[in-house]
Amino acid sequence: MKQRLTALALSVMLALSLIGCAADGGEESEPPKEGTAVEVITVERGEIFNESTVTGSVLANRDIPIMPPVSGRVKEVAVKAGDMVAEGDVLFTMDTADLRDTYSALIDTYTRTKTLLDEQVRQTQQSLDNLRSLYEIGAVSRNNVEQTELALLQAQTSRETTLAQLNADDLMETLADPAVRATISGTVSSVGVTAGVMAANTGVGVVVSEIGKPQAVVGISEVLLPYVHVGDEVQVTLSSSDVPVTGTVDGVASALNGQTALYQVHVDLPEEVEAAIGMFAKVVFRTEIRYDAVLAPTESIITDGLEQYVYVVEEGTARRRSVTTGLVSGTMTEITTGLSEGETLVTVGQSYLTDGAAVRVVEG
Repeated sequence: MKQRLTALALSVMLALSLIGCAADGGEESEPPKEGTAVEVITVERGEIFNESTVTGSVLANRDIPIMPPVSGRVKEVAVKAGDMVAEGDVLFTMDTADLRDTYSALIDTYTRTKTLLDEQVRQTQQSLDNLRSLYEIGAVSRNNVEQTELALLQAQTSRETTLAQLNADDLMETLADPAVRATISGTVSSVGVTAGVMAANTGVGVVVSEIGKPQAVVGISEVLLPYVHVGDEVQVTLSSSDVPVTGTVDGVASALNGQTALYQVHVDLPEEVEAAIGMFAKVVFRTEIRYDAVLAPTESIITDGLEQYVYVVEEGTARRRSVTTGLVSGTMTEITTGLSEGETLVTVGQSYLTDGAAVRVVEG
């Protein structure tokens, strides 16, 4: 009995000791606040848009094919792919000896015909000069002068027509100067002729690309076509860098490309961008832009069947709001009805809420 009384006394003393510690400043834990923990943001307005990404490549501003003036053997090729050339530089040279052998009959006919027609024009011109001198002193009538002027015009026209029908102008010019030259400054992108080998005047000898203004060229579908206009700014990412740059739409084809069934779009690149011809390019076009839309994080929207809703916080209470949505871009969604700028929107924890539930706002 005595032992039980002693144990009871010790228990009472221990309890009093603990109470005294609390009274002396010992901290007691506060009970947790009521309500579901949620994270929130303040609803704002902003710009939202759809994006469409299309792939293409970097092309020269212009690709100029240089063809042999006449079919014949190439004597010498002066350039290779990748060479820089200036306008007027020699690209390749035709073999004049081969041309004379191949077209000897045509050359002979052309030479004799040209000599005859040139003489007719010369004689008619001389007669006209004499008549004009005589007319000035009153020795002939004005009618004589006019008839000779008409005869000179007919002789000149006959000369040009007859020589053109012989199809030898290019041949004779090539014999006089067998060098085939670049018509623009740029980079040789391809060479299709070989020294000592025949080349047809219907084939491309050399392609010179004008690279002073490289462009990203992509093909777009008819669905995207209404949203792309000359002057639009677009994002372009080249294969040489992961950093996008801002390009400007320079041209939009009005006709469908028969091979790709797409509309070709040319995008100017910034001058400081180093872009090689043929480089891979990814172009992002903005479509259906909204400039003053109510925006909400897409993850804050709950879908239940056909209904979409969110929760807002009003004086520590969750309120369910049915909403309708518009454009979706990245992590944000346009809210067309049901939510207003400035309201407190639940972004984390909304799945555990019901309308009217108590909430406490915490930071993530």
